[in-house]
Amino acid sequence: MRKNILRSLLLLAILLFAVSCGKKNDTIKIVFLPNETNDSLKKSREEFARVVQEATGKKVEIVTTTDYNITVENIISGQSQIAYIGAEAYLNARQRTKDIEAVLTNAGESGTLEDARYYSFIAVRAEDANQYRSGDGFDLKKLKGKSIGFVTNSSTSGFKIPANYIVKEFGLKNTDEVLGNKVFSKVMFGNSHPGAQVLLFKGDVDVATFAIPKSFTIYELTAGKDFNSGATYKVKKGAVAPFGDYAGKSFTVIKSIPVYNGPIVFNTKTLAKEDQEKIKKALLAKSTTDNPHIFSDKKSKIRGLFLKENPNVGFVETNTAWYEGMKDIK
Repeated sequence: MRKNILRSLLLLAILLFAVSCGKKNDTIKIVFLPNETNDSLKKSREEFARVVQEATGKKVEIVTTTDYNITVENIISGQSQIAYIGAEAYLNARQRTKDIEAVLTNAGESGTLEDARYYSFIAVRAEDANQYRSGDGFDLKKLKGKSIGFVTNSSTSGFKIPANYIVKEFGLKNTDEVLGNKVFSKVMFGNSHPGAQVLLFKGDVDVATFAIPKSFTIYELTAGKDFNSGATYKVKKGAVAPFGDYAGKSFTVIKSIPVYNGPIVFNTKTLAKEDQEKIKKALLAKSTTDNPHIFSDKKSKIRGLFLKENPNVGFVETNTAWYEGMKDIK
């Protein structure tokens, strides 16, 4: 009798395991960071999901979040199988689980990883920029006592990279001291890159850290060199939310720091190996590169998820080793 019960329990356990595995592979979930969850990118998210769905023949769900930490936890836990996250967030996730693997990133103008970069800004309102000038450049020591707005404490270009720079500039022990009162009179979080920019435009903070995608069309460059320290950007009239209320407002970059392009990552524990290969092949395909909702060129009226810096190249393959080299450009 006892053996029969044990056998039944074992069979039940095997059945439940099989069912759970089946469920795991029935639906593929893609989670996006807050920056990619606004209405203007709805079609882009749908097109990205369509590529995955057609490659695998499986149902695909889009997961949007309003918090960076939630996005990262979502992919680490395996609730989602695919994510687009920042480079620093990826490296931190890898420290917690080796189930997360960087697979692809958007290529630079060379069509390779060599210049697959974007830029983290430490910026101030354009009308205040002279307060921070020193000779032909800017002196970050003049930020002492000012208020600052970050994206979130888990954002690569909206906190990690600029905060580490501030640590070195002021001789601090770590980024925890950046969040204390050793440098700034007040610290706020915008919870997204647009949110941090709005904090600056509203006057809630004196300085903010954030990145703007190279494909962003809400700004026009009015002074300096694109994506360099000293560049000044003005919000265009008719800009998408939340920038529409700030048309004509400008910010000046007082420090521009290069950052590796963020990766498309897979949770290899909850995404079947055969699906990983199919998805990677589909995302590398010319049809994806030529899809304006996924890759838009500089002159396109459609804003894609990524900028197509090279007409012939979209995604390129990447890996953990490449991202670990990011320390060399900090």
